[in-house]
Amino acid sequence: MKLINPVHPNIIGLLLILLSSFISQSAIAAELAGRVESVSGTAWARSADGERRPLKKGSLFYVNDTLSTEVDSSLQIRFEDKTKFYMGENADLLIQDFIFKKPRQENNLSARILKGTFRFISGLIASTRPESMAVETSVATIGIRGTHVIGEADSTSATIILMEPEDKDQDTSIVVSNEYGSVVIDEPGYGTEVPDQYSPPSPPRRMRLQTIDNIMRSMQTIQRINIPRPIR
Repeated sequence: MKLINPVHPNIIGLLLILLSSFISQSAIAAELAGRVESVSGTAWARSADGERRPLKKGSLFYVNDTLSTEVDSSLQIRFEDKTKFYMGENADLLIQDFIFKKPRQENNLSARILKGTFRFISGLIASTRPESMAVETSVATIGIRGTHVIGEADSTSATIILMEPEDKDQDTSIVVSNEYGSVVIDEPGYGTEVPDQYSPPSPPRRMRLQTIDNIMRSMQTIQRINIPRPIR
């Protein structure tokens, strides 16, 4: 009878290290970011490994998930730090990073709007360390200082508008920037446009009410509250 040689301890150690690394990477990829508050129509989450799952009220979403809505659909989500995002139809949002723990200096929220209309209201991370929250589009990054923003983006352009904060006593402003320039918007109802990937954000200007209404209308199916509008 032929005996099987025992596995060398070094090989076992290597296998344990590889297994530990795999588990660690999987845990990072599955870091909880928040949950769905409301869905109208059809919405999906796609994880980094390509797994696709339907979203409904109460569904969880994670770091590295891409959240998507279909035609005539909209989605409202809430991060663990109380940041709220609203997405209109045919929209994609990538959750790039989310850390909400102690100490506060480690907290971070980073999301990328790939396409579609959007609205977001910043939460605790932005209120304590504004530099720890950023929302990207394909053509510019929105730096947050505690605020309420709506907009529309696609692969080559973006429109970004500052709105009245939910808390009337809250200071509100954003910095919109790319490699060609940056603008500060600190008056509700004003916004900027980035016409293509080779242009700086336009100087802040008062946005047309029709532009604001069109963006908000795409998300009205999930919202039962009045959105604070800029004072005309």
